[in-house]
Amino acid sequence: MKINHPMNTSCTQHIRYHISQRVRIILIILICIDRHRNTNDLLPHGLRMTDSKIALAHEFFAGNAESYDNVVRLATFGGDRLWKEQIVQCLSTPTRVLDLACGTGILTFTIAEQHSKCEIVGVDLTAEYLGIAKQRAATIGRSDIQFLHSSAENFRNAEPFDAIVSSYLAKYADLNVVTANAASMLKPGGLLLMHEFTYPTNPLVARVWELYFPILQWMPSAQLRQWSEAFRGLPKLLRETTWVADLCHAMQQNGFTDIHIKSLSFGTAAIVLGRWIGD
Repeated sequence: MKINHPMNTSCTQHIRYHISQRVRIILIILICIDRHRNTNDLLPHGLRMTDSKIALAHEFFAGNAESYDNVVRLATFGGDRLWKEQIVQCLSTPTRVLDLACGTGILTFTIAEQHSKCEIVGVDLTAEYLGIAKQRAATIGRSDIQFLHSSAENFRNAEPFDAIVSSYLAKYADLNVVTANAASMLKPGGLLLMHEFTYPTNPLVARVWELYFPILQWMPSAQLRQWSEAFRGLPKLLRETTWVADLCHAMQQNGFTDIHIKSLSFGTAAIVLGRWIGD
């Protein structure tokens, strides 16, 4: 008769426990790799989540396309619409415009409303947002608007533009690359314009601004709650970004002149624009 010694039984259980734990760890790693691979599959060709800014943008925006327009409107108290209209006012009478990081097409369609004959190309990193933009274009009968899947840094186009615009891209982008690419795609005298949030320099406004994002996280709106992660991360990102100075420097380095900075809404946002003088 075989007798199991208590010590042997204990050792066997201990070994089995450690084996099961290691199997769990391996399974978790495999699941994470699979999720990472699937996430990368959603990105334009050539991009990987190893790029920290790409990863951050994807973290903020992935899975939230359906609620994006309403959240932007609510979170800015309607200010976003006014900012977009100011962008359009800077465009004069363009015939061909590129909208970088177009998202669901808020700025794209604002331009289309004011310039019905203008040819517009929208580019975005997230296919989910582009899908909504394409549906909207079909609904309003503007299937001529092109929406393409690409990062701002990787996009190229042989036919030149009168203006290249973006809203909420600057804090994530490699502005040296974006500006150099813009210079290669603009007609001589063409406009590069970028709009983005800024950290207010007025101490009182800054204090209100600091309180605002935590309040957004606790708002009763279900759509706002979907964006709680973004609302947690944005304040630190905006405190640290130097996008206005970086963009102005990049413009100067790449042949842009007549560079202007327009502060918006008590210093909580800005428009930076400049014209490419040509070769």
